Amino acid sequence: MHFPFLTKPIVKAIVLTFYVATLASCSSSDDDNDNDNGYIKFYNASPDSSAIFMTVDEDVDNDEDDEYETTFSSVAYASAGSRIGLEAQDYHVELSWQDEDSSQRSDLEIAFETQLEILADHTHWIVMNGSIQSPSVNIYSIAERDDEEVSDDQDKDLFNLRVVNLHRQHTNIDLYISLSDETYEEATLLSTLVLESISDNVKFAQDQYKFYITDAGATDILYESSEINYLYNAQYVAVIRQNSGIGGSPFVIDVITNTGLAHYDDEDSLAQISVYNGLNQNAYMPDYQTALNINIQGVTEVPTIEALGFSQLSQSFPVSSGDYNLDLSNPLNDHPLLQNRLLSLPQNTNKTVFLFWDEEAIDKDGDGNVDENDDGIIDEVRPIVRTLVVDNSDLDRLYDKQVTMINLVKTDLFSSVTVYFVKSDEIISTADSYRNLPEGVSTSVILRNNTYHVFAVASIDNNDIIIDEFTLTLDEASKDQFLLLEYSDNNSSGFALKLVDQTPE
Repeated sequence: MHFPFLTKPIVKAIVLTFYVATLASCSSSDDDNDNDNGYIKFYNASPDSSAIFMTVDEDVDNDEDDEYETTFSSVAYASAGSRIGLEAQDYHVELSWQDEDSSQRSDLEIAFETQLEILADHTHWIVMNGSIQSPSVNIYSIAERDDEEVSDDQDKDLFNLRVVNLHRQHTNIDLYISLSDETYEEATLLSTLVLESISDNVKFAQDQYKFYITDAGATDILYESSEINYLYNAQYVAVIRQNSGIGGSPFVIDVITNTGLAHYDDEDSLAQISVYNGLNQNAYMPDYQTALNINIQGVTEVPTIEALGFSQLSQSFPVSSGDYNLDLSNPLNDHPLLQNRLLSLPQNTNKTVFLFWDEEAIDKDGDGNVDENDDGIIDEVRPIVRTLVVDNSDLDRLYDKQVTMINLVKTDLFSSVTVYFVKSDEIISTADSYRNLPEGVSTSVILRNNTYHVFAVASIDNNDIIIDEFTLTLDEASKDQFLLLEYSDNNSSGFALKLVDQTPE
C-alpha cells in the first residue's frame, strides 16, 4: 500500500518556534470565511501543570474598553481549548495558572508570554510541553484552504493530517500508517519525527486507519493504535505524547480537529485493579470478622486476595483489558457475600473497587409489606454488599491535587455528610471548597497546595455535628488522594475520615 507524502527539513524547537505549513488544509464548520480573520487554539501537553489559562491581549499597555482582551477558560493536561477567531494583527499572548483563589488575569501566575502575529486564514496552534516550571512552548501556524480548493471535487473525499512528537523520552521516532484491516508489514512510513517537530501535511482518502510507532530506524513496534475513523474532509493534527497511565506502551496519541479531541491508547494496553475493604463487622452478620476473600474470575495472573481486612487496600494488579467477575466470600466459613459482580476494565485504566454495606428490607411472606404489624418499624433487614468502582488519578500535578471523596457509611443517624476544606483565613461557613457526600457516591475536588483544616459535618436531629476533623497539608510532593468516610471504633462519633494515596508507591 502506498501513501504519498512530502518531506522537508524540520527544525527542532527549543523554547518557542513558529512552523508555518504552506500546504493548503481543509476548512472546518466553524470557519466564517472572513479573509481578515485568523485563528488561535491552545493544547496543554504539560503533564505536571495545573489547568492553563490563555489570555489574548491586543495591546498589553492599553486598558481602553474597545481594545481586545480576553482570558479564556482553563485547559487541563491533554486537552485543547476552543478555536478562537481573531482579526489578523499582532497580539500579546499569555499562558498562566491559578495559584490563588482568584482566577482574574492580574492574579494568575504567568508561565509563558509572547507576541504573536495572527495571519489571515491561518490557525495558530499553541502547544505547551514539558514541566510547568520551565515549559517549552511551540506555535504551529497552518494555512486554511481557500474557497477554490474547498470546491475542488478531487479534494472533497480527502482529509489533511499533520503529526507532532511531544514525547520527551522518545525524541526521534518513526510513525507508520496503514488501513485498519492491514498489518504493520503493510504500513507506510508517514514521517520521522524529532522532539516538537511537526510533519508535512499529507492528504488521505477518508477511511479507517491505524498508527504504529517505532524508534527511528528500528522495527520493534512500541505502539499500535486501535482503529481511528477519519470520516470528514477536515484538518487533523495527531499529537504523540507520553502515556501517564498504566497501559504498557510509552505512547498515547491525541487526534485533534478544530472542534474536538480524541485519545487513542495502544490497542494492547493493560488495565489495573485494586480493592478497598470498607466492610466493618455488621450487626446483621455476626460471624463476619471484618475480613474477606476476593476472587476476580477470568484473570489467571491475579491470585485470590485472602483475608483483606477492614479499612485495607489490596495491592494493584495489572490485567488485560476486558470484562471480569468479582466474587467475595467470608473467610470464616467461605460463605459468599457477593457473586459475579461485573468489572469492565478498559485499556490503560487504573481503577479501585470500594466495598461497603447497605441494607435491604425482608418481605418474608411476599405480600409487599415489610412492616407486618404496622408499628412503623421494618420487621427485618439483611445486609448486602455494595460496590463502587472509581478511577484512580494518573496525574502528577505540581501545584494542585485531586481529592476524591467517598462515603462508605450506612447509618440511620444521617443520610449524607458535607466535607469542608477550610484555609487559615476561612471558617466553615466561608470555605470555598466543600462537597456533599451521600452514601456510596464519589465526588472530587481540585485543591491548590495549601494547609487545610478538614471537617466532616452531618445533620443529626436537626443539628450540624462535626463527626471528624483533621489537618491536611498539600505541597509539590503530595499525591492525589482518596478521602474516605468509614466506621471507626477509635472515634467518639463512630466514624472517621481516612486518606489513601490514589497512586501508591
